[in-house]
Amino acid sequence: MRFNRAAWVTLLAACGGETGGGSVPPGSEDRPLEADFEEVFRIGGIAAEGWDAFTQIVNMDFDADGRLYIRDEAGSSTRIVVVDGAGGLVAEFGRMGDGPGEFREVGHMVARPGGGVVIVDDGHRAHLLFRPDGSFERAVPFEIQGASETASAEAVRSARQGETLFLTRRPDARISDGEMSVETGDRTIYRMSLAEAGEGAAAPFAAGWEALPERQFTMEAADPSDMFDALGDAFTYFVPSLLFDVLPGGGVAYSDSSAYAIKIQPASGDPVRVVGRPLHPQPVTESLRERTRARMTEAFQSSVTGQVNGQSTDDLPPAVRAQVAAMMEEMVEGMLNAVANAAFMPEVPLVRDLRTTWEGTIWVQRWGSDPMAQIDAQARASAGAPEGDEVAAGWIDVLSPEGEYMGTLSLEETPMPDAFGPGGLVAFVETDEFDVPTIILKRLPATVRLESGSTAPGAGGGDR
Repeated sequence: MRFNRAAWVTLLAACGGETGGGSVPPGSEDRPLEADFEEVFRIGGIAAEGWDAFTQIVNMDFDADGRLYIRDEAGSSTRIVVVDGAGGLVAEFGRMGDGPGEFREVGHMVARPGGGVVIVDDGHRAHLLFRPDGSFERAVPFEIQGASETASAEAVRSARQGETLFLTRRPDARISDGEMSVETGDRTIYRMSLAEAGEGAAAPFAAGWEALPERQFTMEAADPSDMFDALGDAFTYFVPSLLFDVLPGGGVAYSDSSAYAIKIQPASGDPVRVVGRPLHPQPVTESLRERTRARMTEAFQSSVTGQVNGQSTDDLPPAVRAQVAAMMEEMVEGMLNAVANAAFMPEVPLVRDLRTTWEGTIWVQRWGSDPMAQIDAQARASAGAPEGDEVAAGWIDVLSPEGEYMGTLSLEETPMPDAFGPGGLVAFVETDEFDVPTIILKRLPATVRLESGSTAPGAGGGDR
């Protein structure tokens, strides 16, 4: 029996993985910023026929020389495209397989500041290191202190200098040898050095607020509905996401609560600094709880597939088909009961995303005023659907490296950049009516690009 991955993504997100939240409308304290970014070049689009004919751009990243690394997915294959600062091709590589330097199951791609990329390959259980020309250098096996061998990354960022990765763990559910193993993940930001050719486990760097306890358990796969009893009160909505990005000098900025409180961890063990704005999250009302249960019930019902290992249940022998149908019915009942009895956090988180520039400014994306946008986004993500217009509603606050408020960009004028580069470079992906992607490289204006140690004009806020 198999439910599609959407069911597990939705389930584990509700247990403390990816969620979003609501926000308050911008008040008079907001200082609008103009999104007058200078366009540098664009590549791809419907007319592209060569290396720049992209299919699905999953992520992008810059190195310190301004080269842009693009991860393009087409079916079950992955290719990496490297372009220079003028949009010219530097390298194109990537081949699926089990050999050295071949991809098995790509989870993430991040650039190496000195040039090249790190491919986080969940299939090989290793970080694959490549040079800027696409030649394979070496592999570093997965290893996270205190985590099981199946632990993989939810989010990965590359430090601005050196060979260092920062990552968070993702929740996971696996079936093997008749048993199902479930891990709900943790709320830790790990640091891993790739400088040595040997090993070196990812070690805890910053500890996020534990909204819910970490869960790990194993059960007989023959009765997966037991999972819902085992999860218990971990099945909770409006759990704030752990969001982070790297800072110059080797630290991180992160958000781990419903409040507008951005924490800055300069080094492991150093005191944490908190910056933010005087904005407050909305309470979770009974009306919102009822709307959430109804929406997620609909999402769970639509996530069930009538397949076993890719084969339609209609093609199974009658006796097997009846057995599978009974198991699926029991599983669906368990999922729906879990939704009906789910717990809720008391407030709707404010922060949806957090990114940083190479100069150290912090970009904080807030959700729009309707908290149901978070539930709709979670349901769409679990079904593999694109974001809707209501999900794009919201604002981006720009904070200086010192945490002072510089101003706010409207998502109606500009989305959060898909990648930040040196010298104020940012990259965006736009798709046309045929879902064909175009990459647009721009440069931020001086009003939103301050280097560490400078003072934001008219800034307010800061440490609290």
